[in-house]
Amino acid sequence: MSSAAKLVSVCVAVMLASAACAASTGSPTPAASRGAAPTSVPTVAAAPSAIPTPTTLAVLDGEPWIAFTWAPERGRGLYLVRPDGTDAHEIAVDVPGEPGPPDWSPDGRKIAFELMVGDSVFEIWTANADGTDPHKVLACEAAPCVEVGGPSWSPDGRQLVFGRRTNATGATGDYRDNRLTIEVFDLATETSRVIAEAPPAGAEYVEWSGARWSPDGTQVVFTINRYLMPPTDENRLGSSIAVVEADGSQVDSPRILTEQGLGGSYPDWSPDGQRIVFFAYGPGQFQQTTNATNLYTIHPDGTELTQITRFSENDDRATEPTWTPDGSRIIFAYFKRSPSDPFDRHVAFIDPDGSNLTVLERYASHPRLRPTR
Repeated sequence: MSSAAKLVSVCVAVMLASAACAASTGSPTPAASRGAAPTSVPTVAAAPSAIPTPTTLAVLDGEPWIAFTWAPERGRGLYLVRPDGTDAHEIAVDVPGEPGPPDWSPDGRKIAFELMVGDSVFEIWTANADGTDPHKVLACEAAPCVEVGGPSWSPDGRQLVFGRRTNATGATGDYRDNRLTIEVFDLATETSRVIAEAPPAGAEYVEWSGARWSPDGTQVVFTINRYLMPPTDENRLGSSIAVVEADGSQVDSPRILTEQGLGGSYPDWSPDGQRIVFFAYGPGQFQQTTNATNLYTIHPDGTELTQITRFSENDDRATEPTWTPDGSRIIFAYFKRSPSDPFDRHVAFIDPDGSNLTVLERYASHPRLRPTR
């Protein structure tokens, strides 16, 4: 999603604020244990097709595909590519806007995604696995709703967790008047309920983003970004990984798993529910910071923080991780440090112990591997 600089003028839909987070407590963050060092020279997968084509290819049940957003050859969009780097093509080309990060339904037959349909106007859509039959699920039709976004499927495929921002004076209102919530939307009844609600901004501004379900559907993990007032990149204090109950019983008191100085972001549960993967980086906008960016895992109770990759400052970076559906690997966006190309991100895989780093030479952001069960 966007940086705090963007939030000053327009808060991104999935970013939720809560001064209560500052007072929330959880298990103290332990020192990170060392994972195995990744291979020094990544394995490069088969060469991809030259430019993603917008021509729809058959996406059959049981076939593994990687969904991702953004390709520099064609611009922002929603794309698929096979795990070997072939048959890259754009899907959902008929939607009236720019798709954001995708999320596969548990059966792999649908994709949920955020859609920017105007100047910082976001909606939530779903489409079939091949991009056909796009359908608007949720939108802000009128004030006080300003934005919705960041959808993630529930394990049973019946609900989406997402973020909503409202403001009594509409999109042009002062960010201090924002009401930000994490909500669960029932696809059958088309109703939503709040599971986390933030109080108004105080001495600090706190963003909540990137909510993801636990495999048993009882909890939601997300990122807490904290800023001094006013919220800008320069005023960013750090970010943490937090967990809240999906039934709304911890609506204003999430459990904090990591210290804000670690800069944890973009968490995802392992399929067995035993670990949460995330990436960590220092304060600053993503493309601007020089801090080391690496993958970590942690238990949901805040114990056994483990570093997976070991890139250093001004080095390559590991970002936007999610588990593969079978839990055997982690798929992520591999950021090659290139002064001439600040967006040189590729699809990559790595084992949870830090071994067997494999990079597809395919520009991509937010890659997710399709469930094939």
